[in-house]
Amino acid sequence: MKIRRIKGVKKPLDKKRKKKKLRRVLRLVRFLLTLGILVATAVYASRAPFFNIDAFRVKGSSHYSDESLASASGIVRGANGFRLLFDKPVGRFFFLRVGSAERAILESRPYVKNVKVRYLIPSTISIEVKEKEAAALLILEGTSLLIDREGYLLEINPENVKDGIPVIKGIKPGAYKPGKKMDIPEDAFSTAFEIYETIREMDSDSEKKLLPDVDFIDVGDLSKTGFSLQSRVLVNLGKPEDLNYKISAVKTIFGNNIKKNERGKLDFYSDGNPVFTPENGG
Repeated sequence: MKIRRIKGVKKPLDKKRKKKKLRRVLRLVRFLLTLGILVATAVYASRAPFFNIDAFRVKGSSHYSDESLASASGIVRGANGFRLLFDKPVGRFFFLRVGSAERAILESRPYVKNVKVRYLIPSTISIEVKEKEAAALLILEGTSLLIDREGYLLEINPENVKDGIPVIKGIKPGAYKPGKKMDIPEDAFSTAFEIYETIREMDSDSEKKLLPDVDFIDVGDLSKTGFSLQSRVLVNLGKPEDLNYKISAVKTIFGNNIKKNERGKLDFYSDGNPVFTPENGG
C-alpha cells in the first residue's frame, strides 16, 4: 500500500517559529520607539529653560562653604541640567550624576575624599561630599604639612590644627601638592603613630597624663626614635620595641625624677635601662 503525502498541511513547529520571529520584531519595534521617544525628550529637555539650574543643595562638608563647592563643580546657574549629564558623561548619566563636576571638585578641594554630584530634576544640583580627616602634622624645615592617615596632603602651613593628632619630625617627603598622596616611608609613618597611640593608651589608665607634654615625635632614624617633652627633655627610645615598658618608665622619671625647670636627654640604651643626662652636666 502506497503512502500519499498531503500537501498544504504545515507542521506545528513552523507556527512556533513564526510566532517567535514576530515577537522579536515587535520587541525591536518597541525598543526603537522607546529610544526615539527618549531621544526626542532629551533633545527637548536640553533646550527647555524649565530644566535650567537655579539651586544647589550641598551637604557633608565642614571645611568648604556651599558656594565654594558649587563654584568648584564648574556648574553655573542657568546651565541646562540635561546638557550637563551628557557633557563628558563617562557612564554616569544613567544615575543622573555629573562626572565632570565630580572630577573638578576632587582636583581642587584637597579635603574632599569622595563626592557625588547629581542632577535633581528639574532645576537643582545636589553635591554630597565625604571628607578626609587630619591625622598628623609633619614638621619640615620652615614648613608644616597637615596630612590624613593615608598620607594625602590637606594643607601647607595650616593656621589651625585640631588637638589629638601627632606632630611628627624626621619624615622628608618628595614633591608634595595639596590633595595628592605624598611619598612617605610607610615604616617611619606607622612607627610615629605606634609611639603616639601607645602614649595615649597608657594615659587612659593613669591620672598623670604624658601626651599633653609631648611636643613632637621624631622618627628620622628608626634606631633612635623618640619624642620631646615640654621643649626641654629629649627622649631617645631607641628601636620601637618594648614601648609599653619604655613609656611607662618615661612617665615615672619625668614626673618624679626630673625637676620642672631641668633640661636634658633621657636615653634608653641597648640594655633597655633609662639614663637621664642633664643639659648642664649636673
